[in-house]
Amino acid sequence: YSGKKKRHTRKNIVMTDEKKRILYLSATKDGKIHDYKQLKKTDVLKRIPQHITIWVDKGFTGITKEVDATHVQIPHKKPRKGQLSEEQKQDNKLMASVRILVEHAIGGVKRFGCVSQICRNRQGLDDRMMAICSGLWNFHLQVS
Repeated sequence: YSGKKKRHTRKNIVMTDEKKRILYLSATKDGKIHDYKQLKKTDVLKRIPQHITIWVDKGFTGITKEVDATHVQIPHKKPRKGQLSEEQKQDNKLMASVRILVEHAIGGVKRFGCVSQICRNRQGLDDRMMAICSGLWNFHLQVS
């Protein structure tokens, strides 16, 4: 054991449009940081126009403290020892159908391999690799 901290999961905040183009890519952070906490450390929410609806997953609970709640779509959480209503289940299904576009964009970026494999390069290169692979993904969408 070398005493060095092992880095396993790395994560970014990714924002896409309805065409799966990556519009925003945050700095790469250790996976143990909570999604919403990582988002708060950026100023990207201040740059989103008021008329844009933000579709997020449950990892961003609390985002309504930062932006107008009428412009945020976040899935309903099942109450402890309770059930979601049929309307809430339908809402969640609709939100999942919109948010899947983000997952497809992330999967497209991972197609390039270097961001989904273990990286043993110098620390700090993961930001550049994510940016390059995101650019390649956007280029792929443009030419196909």
